[in-house]
Amino acid sequence: MKTAVFDHVVEPVAYTCLKFMLFRQGACLVHSRHGRVHARPGTLVIVCGGTLCGGIPETSVTVSTAYVSLDYLLDQLTWRLHGMLLDRHEAEQIAARAFRHNMWAIALEPEVASKMAVLLDRVEQIQKAGGGFYAIESRFVALLDLLLPLLPYTDVPEGPVRSLAGNGVGGRFPPLRREIVDVGEAVQADLARKWSLADLAGIAHISPRHLSRAFNESYGLPPLQFVAALRAKEMARLLRERPEWSVEAVGRRVGWEGRAHARAAFTRLLGIGPDEYRRRTRGRDLATPGPDLDETAPGVS
Repeated sequence: MKTAVFDHVVEPVAYTCLKFMLFRQGACLVHSRHGRVHARPGTLVIVCGGTLCGGIPETSVTVSTAYVSLDYLLDQLTWRLHGMLLDRHEAEQIAARAFRHNMWAIALEPEVASKMAVLLDRVEQIQKAGGGFYAIESRFVALLDLLLPLLPYTDVPEGPVRSLAGNGVGGRFPPLRREIVDVGEAVQADLARKWSLADLAGIAHISPRHLSRAFNESYGLPPLQFVAALRAKEMARLLRERPEWSVEAVGRRVGWEGRAHARAAFTRLLGIGPDEYRRRTRGRDLATPGPDLDETAPGVS
């Protein structure tokens, strides 16, 4: 838990936990493959595990962020709704449906936003003072009491639900296995390579099937989606730091052939086109999106 002021672009990053962000001051464009949020004071944004998400402040923005274990959150939901649920698995189904887009935002009423801010500030104070687990938990449970009535339980579509872990299955995040770390390091060192599932499995010395299962358990993402996320993250960095490079050149450097492919893949993964991302991160035309042609192409990996 921390409160921080950002006056610079926050590069896209994904966590293996849920991230609760309460915006206190300033304005910021929060973006991911699941959409965009123009966050203002009183906006609460919740980003699920495995979701690559970045932020572009208009000038500066103050945000209180809590990083929450999925298992802990589901345990709290199970106890909070005790007597209404069959078991913990049903709690996960309800939560997954509530956050079915993996990034959810709401403009809080001023009174609710103020109460949440007080609770988050107190949690941060207890942490800095070396306080214990239960002192922190009591405040966080109070925050969940404010949050639960706001969850979008209505208009939930029937059928399979998305895991809060991302696009994967289950909801636990064990320590990363050595072979998973090896695969990540190999891909990061050679993003331009045309990686196949067989290539990745060869590095890990396990079968493609077992590799896919391990990645879903560790990151909530299949292996090739993990590769695509690394490419989008690196492309975002190059767009910021290499303004003289074209979108096509940046895309090729991270392994996407051609301008159209790079543009479509980047947009699908980060919810914003590369031209607009570069323009916004350089402080231009912050109020309006501007043209980014052919920015959406579902199914690009």
